[in-house]
Amino acid sequence: SADVVTCAVGPTVLKFIAPVLVAGLRARVASARPLQVMACENAIGATDQLREHVESLAGDEWPDLSSRAVFANTAVDRIVPGQPEGAGIDVTVEPFFEWAIEQGPFDGDLPSIPGAHFVDDLGPFIERKLFTVNTGHAATAYHGALAGFEKIADALSDPDIEQKVGSAISETSAVLEQKHGFAAEDLSEYRRTIIERFKNPALPDTVTRVGRQPLRKLSRHERFIGPAAEAAEHGLGVAGLLAAVDAALAFEDPADEQAVELRAKLTSLSADAFTAEVTGLDPSHPLYVPVRDVVARHTA
Repeated sequence: SADVVTCAVGPTVLKFIAPVLVAGLRARVASARPLQVMACENAIGATDQLREHVESLAGDEWPDLSSRAVFANTAVDRIVPGQPEGAGIDVTVEPFFEWAIEQGPFDGDLPSIPGAHFVDDLGPFIERKLFTVNTGHAATAYHGALAGFEKIADALSDPDIEQKVGSAISETSAVLEQKHGFAAEDLSEYRRTIIERFKNPALPDTVTRVGRQPLRKLSRHERFIGPAAEAAEHGLGVAGLLAAVDAALAFEDPADEQAVELRAKLTSLSADAFTAEVTGLDPSHPLYVPVRDVVARHTA
């Protein structure tokens, strides 16, 4: 009977929610207000993915059921650190949150959700979060691990690490300002807020947890290479982002499959082969040689 459904789950779980939604749409009176569905997940286009699962399951019924629901993508930002074993549903989160929702699908009939804001285009907000929060968090983890820190908050107590993280996300802000027209002063305040969030001692996040899966985080459209590539294309600075890549290449965690694979690739591949395979950069790209030179410091 609800009019709004929000799903706070990982992308791999979306397909398991789809049968519940299909059953709900079948039971919903056709004349009722369309169900407003939003997937509160970091994955870009997560609600679109959920809609595709629902449409596939509905099959021939979809033309009829589609009028009973509205699907809107969202961009959600809230740090949820690793939880203590046995904590159950008592989940620790930070007090800060931001929730942007695309307003187009609602055709003016916006749901009432305190704290959410509706935007015409989610793209800039998704990239602002990815290139600031995700880039900054990972940069803190890798610089922190290299310096021997265990916790993210403790790593940022080191002025040198804070400066290095600040340098990386200042470079991503330059990309966001040029690409999306964000105001420089707004981005500066956003960066300050992000750093303060990471410093929160009540969030027991570790550099190991945040730094896991380094190969994915070094890939072409992820938090380091993605913004650095755009910066290089426009002649903007990339020294801070390259320093984060350098630290990521030194990351070690025997319990993380990708960290182990990273070490193996650095041992078995040439700097050129590693750069092409892991970062996806083409040799003709202006970022390729600077990244290759960083990689060369870590290859056998």
